[in-house]
Amino acid sequence: MNSSAWIIPSDEDIRKLLSDRIDVNHQGVGIVVGVIEPRGRRVIAYGKGATGSSRPLDGDSVFQIGSVTKVFTTLILADMVKRGELDLDDPVSRYLSGVRLPELGRPITLRDLAMHTSGLPSMPTNFVLTSRPNPYETYSVDQLYRFLTDYQLAREPGEKSEYSNLGVSLLGHLLARRAAVDYETLVRTRVLKPLGMDSTSITLTPDQTRRLAIGHDMYLRPVEQWNLPNLPGSGALRSTANDMLKFLAANLGYESGPIISAMVFQREVRKPVSGTVQQALGWQIGRVGDEEIVAHDGGKPGYRAYAAFNPRNRTGIVILANARSDDRLSNLALHLLTGRPLRPTPTAPKVRRVVSLSRKELDAFAGRYQLSPDVVLTLVRKESHLLMDTTGDGISEFFPEKPTEFFSNTDNVQIRFEVAPSGSIEGLVLHQNGKD
Repeated sequence: MNSSAWIIPSDEDIRKLLSDRIDVNHQGVGIVVGVIEPRGRRVIAYGKGATGSSRPLDGDSVFQIGSVTKVFTTLILADMVKRGELDLDDPVSRYLSGVRLPELGRPITLRDLAMHTSGLPSMPTNFVLTSRPNPYETYSVDQLYRFLTDYQLAREPGEKSEYSNLGVSLLGHLLARRAAVDYETLVRTRVLKPLGMDSTSITLTPDQTRRLAIGHDMYLRPVEQWNLPNLPGSGALRSTANDMLKFLAANLGYESGPIISAMVFQREVRKPVSGTVQQALGWQIGRVGDEEIVAHDGGKPGYRAYAAFNPRNRTGIVILANARSDDRLSNLALHLLTGRPLRPTPTAPKVRRVVSLSRKELDAFAGRYQLSPDVVLTLVRKESHLLMDTTGDGISEFFPEKPTEFFSNTDNVQIRFEVAPSGSIEGLVLHQNGKD
């Protein structure tokens, strides 16, 4: 494949690809694609802002961008390094006095947090599942500090790349402390305002709320939004296709300003991950054919996002969707950007209907289930369904489909409880990716 000769498809061709995903394969409610290339910018939207709504989407529709937030957090780190405010290899403890941090061999550094080599898990393990309105909303800085004090590293920092939402969240917390402001103020003053990204934020204005695309699960049903207000650096930003094109324009050199040198530095710091893929500060950098592609994806309950660009030919793609479907956006984005052949779009998920179980029936399933030596599933009842905390991997919701069978509404995962003749719960079977 000679991706150097590839031309990003026309609006009509892109709209046909979006129609196939939404109307034929039921892999979304609405999708917005932003394109940037030397001849300009364009936005192609298809679908609606919510199931059953007549409100169309456009380049100013607001979406959760999930983990694409990490690129902004690590850009702030790069900017602070360029300004001489800190150093990549500063130990985390320098900016977190009074908190004992896990250590093995050497201290965790800011570089480790930014490049997923800290040895910290994806998520903390000390959420309180019974807290209301949900365990993420109530997770406090004190809980974070207690987790860090109690956690024991399994390997020395820098030894291995392991994706950690917690690591980048901690990085955002430390950078905000260093600047003596809250995280949202930091990202707004350092990145968003200089680039004119007026529709990107954590806290929505009334106008942004009006333009918000409602998030949906993989079954295209609206979902409740959970936020981590005290750990925003890994996934709290909301944005639009037009704003994200401004961000890509700066990365591609179409804009000028003091943040541009930090963007270049952000991509220069690298560590091999696997094959031809390298981890930069926030971005992952890989190859498609003969082209080097800089990218990051994002996912929240109800949303998917993807941003990618080619620095050589100064082209970029952003895709925002308001459903967390099985169709990961990298497939479409890299096809549009490089001409990489499209993999088949996933078919519509099996229709699953929620049944009603009593509080007593649901409470019977609560408990701790040992999945492996290092992984425990902790389940509690929340109203009419279950919450499950997977050690170090965060919390998911499971809804009853049958008296002993439950399904996740954001991933293709099901659990089946094993019941003894006496009626007591003996264990569970986790079904994921076609395997028990």
